Amino acid sequence: MRIRFSPLLATGARTMVPTLLLFSLFLLVIGHDLPGGGFAGGLIAATALLLVFLAFGHRGLQRAMPLDPEIVVGTGLALAIAAGLIGLFFQGTFLAYSYVAETLPLVGEVKLSSLLLFDLGVYVLVVGLVVGAILRLGTEPS
Repeated sequence: MRIRFSPLLATGARTMVPTLLLFSLFLLVIGHDLPGGGFAGGLIAATALLLVFLAFGHRGLQRAMPLDPEIVVGTGLALAIAAGLIGLFFQGTFLAYSYVAETLPLVGEVKLSSLLLFDLGVYVLVVGLVVGAILRLGTEPS
C-alpha cells in the first residue's frame, strides 16, 4: 500500500519548518537567561521535525535529520553534564553559573555562559528524544 502525502501540507511545511527552527534557536539563545530556553526551543524544533514527518513521511524525516536519535540524545546529555562540570570546576558547585565576557569589534560585548551550554544540551536532548519517538511510533511493527 502506497501512502500519498498532501501537496498542500508539503508546501506549507517548506515555509513553516525553517521559520519554526529559527524561532526555536531564538528561544534557545534568548531564553538562556530565563528558565526553560533550551526545553521550549527543543520542543519547537521537535514540532518542526514532526511537521516534516507528517508532510514527507519517514524517509523525509530521516533526510532532515540523518543522525541516529540515540546519538543525539547522548550528545545532549553530555553537553548538559559538561555544563555542570564547568560550574564544579570554576565555582566548586555542580551546575553553578560561570561566564566569559569578550568585546568583539562591530558587535560589542558578548557573554558566553555555562547556562547556554546547559540549555543547548537540553535542546539537543529534547530534539533527539522526540525524533526517536516519532521514528519508532511512525513505523509499522515488524
